[in-house]
Amino acid sequence: MHLRRSVDKGGRMQSTRIKLDPQAVEAVARRVVEILEQRGLQQRELVDAAELARRFGIERSWVYSHAIELGAVKLGDGPKPRLRFDPQIAARVLRRVGGDAAADPPARSGKRAGQPSGSGRSGAQLLPIRGRGENQPPPAA
Repeated sequence: MHLRRSVDKGGRMQSTRIKLDPQAVEAVARRVVEILEQRGLQQRELVDAAELARRFGIERSWVYSHAIELGAVKLGDGPKPRLRFDPQIAARVLRRVGGDAAADPPARSGKRAGQPSGSGRSGAQLLPIRGRGENQPPPAA
């Protein structure tokens, strides 16, 4: 590996080459990692939208619709890259949102996406579907 310096001690432009062997590069890299870990900047945890939603008890769709605010990291550069989230960043955002009732994230409903909202157990009579016996009264329950 070659590094170039462009200023000498007198402030004049000068080109100097320094050759580093692989062991020196490895030693420098290890030391940088040590320093970052001491400062608490070690590798952060990234989770997907489903895991973030599970951890914070919110809807996955809300996570996706607020991905930018939650600090989403795009994996890949295609038309639909996978998104990952740092839970610590998301927690800070959610605490801020928690103070604004209008922006509160929706709580999980306990049902899966695409599942009908009515369970049919309430005893309420449903309206007939248009096109099917519009002139006929609804069947008795």
